[in-house]
Amino acid sequence: MNHHTYARSHRRKPLVLACALLPLIALPAAANTTPVVEEVIVTAAKRQQSLQDFSGAISVVSDFSSIKNLGDIAAQVPGFSLVDAGPRNPAVLIMRGLRLDEIGSNDLGGDGSAIASYVDNIPLQGYFVPPSFSLKDLQQVEILRGPQGTLYGNASIGGLIRYVTAKPDLEKYSVSTTAEISQTDASDDLSYDTDLVVNTPLVDNTLGLRLMLGKTDNAGFIDNPYLLSGAQDDINDDETNQARISLLWQATEKLSLNSSYHYQKINVGDRQATNENFTGDEYTASSRYLQPMEGKLQLASIDANYDMEWATLTASLNHYDYAHNERADQTDLYIGFDPDVEYYNLYDDLSAYNASIVDVVKDSAELRLASPDEQRLRWLAGAFYSRDDLDAYMGDYTPGLGEFFEIDLPGDLEYLATQTETLDEYSTYAELTYDLTEKWDATVGARYFRYDDQLDVCITYFPDPTADCENGDDVSNDTLGKFSTSYQFSDDKKIYFLAAEGYRRGGANTAPAEVLNNRFYRPDQATNYELGFRSLWLAQRLELNAALFNIEWDDLQVQLETIDGRTAWDNAGKARTQGVELDASAQLNDVFTLHAGYSYTDAAITESIATIAVYDGNQLPGSPRTQWSLSLDFNREFNGALWDASIGMNRIGHVYTALNPEFASYQKLDAYSIASARVGVTLRNWRLGAFVNNIENTRGISGGRFDDFYGDQGQFEYVTRPRTIGVSVNYQY
Repeated sequence: MNHHTYARSHRRKPLVLACALLPLIALPAAANTTPVVEEVIVTAAKRQQSLQDFSGAISVVSDFSSIKNLGDIAAQVPGFSLVDAGPRNPAVLIMRGLRLDEIGSNDLGGDGSAIASYVDNIPLQGYFVPPSFSLKDLQQVEILRGPQGTLYGNASIGGLIRYVTAKPDLEKYSVSTTAEISQTDASDDLSYDTDLVVNTPLVDNTLGLRLMLGKTDNAGFIDNPYLLSGAQDDINDDETNQARISLLWQATEKLSLNSSYHYQKINVGDRQATNENFTGDEYTASSRYLQPMEGKLQLASIDANYDMEWATLTASLNHYDYAHNERADQTDLYIGFDPDVEYYNLYDDLSAYNASIVDVVKDSAELRLASPDEQRLRWLAGAFYSRDDLDAYMGDYTPGLGEFFEIDLPGDLEYLATQTETLDEYSTYAELTYDLTEKWDATVGARYFRYDDQLDVCITYFPDPTADCENGDDVSNDTLGKFSTSYQFSDDKKIYFLAAEGYRRGGANTAPAEVLNNRFYRPDQATNYELGFRSLWLAQRLELNAALFNIEWDDLQVQLETIDGRTAWDNAGKARTQGVELDASAQLNDVFTLHAGYSYTDAAITESIATIAVYDGNQLPGSPRTQWSLSLDFNREFNGALWDASIGMNRIGHVYTALNPEFASYQKLDAYSIASARVGVTLRNWRLGAFVNNIENTRGISGGRFDDFYGDQGQFEYVTRPRTIGVSVNYQY
């Protein structure tokens, strides 16, 4: 069956299935206890609070049994989508449609820099080839939708992703180990996933250690018969090795210190991309060179908490270090440079590739003071500092070209670009919440920020060894605000209104002043107006949440091309995104639990700028108008064994890769649905499981390179992983 036909036939399935299953809530429970939706504690507001007390659109994922990557999380969260390019390239993260850039190859790109990402208190960075963070041994992942500027500052214009790692237990010794093996359609090899987690108290109730070791080896499923080195199968395999060690010291009843170190190394053979139009096959690539990537991520942190009667003091020191190396086929780019056959195309054996090295170091420190949660007037104040240091080397190589033209291309190097950048950010922030009555509260918040961005770029076009160097230095500051109010109808029903701002930093351009008038581009800002409702029904067996939002996005950062062919950034125009997000969880009885999510997002330009082909009404690229997810979980004890199972489906609506047809890469990518299932049995300390991901073997396209400039062979599309069937075994002590 064609997957597009299958997807159309299932558009109404969430509503149909939900209506069919909701009557089960009325069924009597098999046990004497009445099942309820469990309370979830979140930390995204920089203090612990119940999920139901949080004012804002938030989702929490704590069950990772069927989750391998951030794309699996996005499939469960209304209003959150990403351009999944596989493990080689950064995934572009999009919340509530806040993205303007075209959907392309994203080589040496970022995640869109519109969503802030944190591991505990460690801020990650999204500007320079950010890695995909491993999801092993996490307590939960908190996803906040909408601007979070007052508490999280830069890059939180669209929202926040907070990875909360599992902490050492000071009382219990435990061991958990998992081994998994799977087979993917179109792949000749097996995939493996293993991990070991050890928790041990070193001094009872005082000092504890937690260790995680993991290795994931995913077999490739894409073949390439066009490589100059000879045909190869399964080129897009990847291997990840990771380790995390955490140490918790409860020095006194009031003072605790937690330190951690995370190491993660990934090697990827090639893109998760194919070129069906050129090759005639769904899982065949057409590049001339293999395009491997190697990334090494190191995170380190020390957090101290001191509880006083009147406040809690928290101090954090954090270090982020990511080294990235990759190669990319550039042959079709250089063919396109010479349409009149005047230089490059005179060489019949023309080929080209890019080799790049990027190293990013981010150091940060934060100090905050928070009042107790029980008092009528609650407050939070803090200060934050970070420094990002970037060193990048990007070289294009054209083997044999120098010999053909008898010119000096050192080591076949045709083009060389180096970039160094230092970004310093200073911020102070505060929030104040007051209970106007027992049921009604109001919150105000503000953040002042200042940053200094120093950028140096040198470009060399060989055979001329003279480097053309430019630099820029941008200093900017501003203030963001927030207001929210909520009314508690009862202990389990609440309505809230929120108005909050977020920003994404500006920067310096490197083009010469005579070419470019705007040496600097300003931060763009978004203001979110949101009305939300949180509720528990039927003796807390049914949870229903909803959010209506309208976001005004001003001073959009747009990418332009200068008259000398360079890339530069400027501020231009406005956009608006508005929509609705719904999520529900129903404990049907003591056996079945139903989860559902839905979002509708209308994200469009509201101010035309004809000079750069941006027009009022253009839909913003990359974000689906509609998306939904639905899953049914099963848990039951039978003859001393605990059986669990789950089946789920998520649908991604169609997306556009650019604003309008005037952009060379403009495409409409079809909607698609993916269904998965798992089953397991736990007996004493052992669990045996089996799973099927992508049951219908859907070939979804999330992005790619669609520009005709690259010719038929140089284009490609990023595709979803085909059907994967596997088994796993877990032991816990």
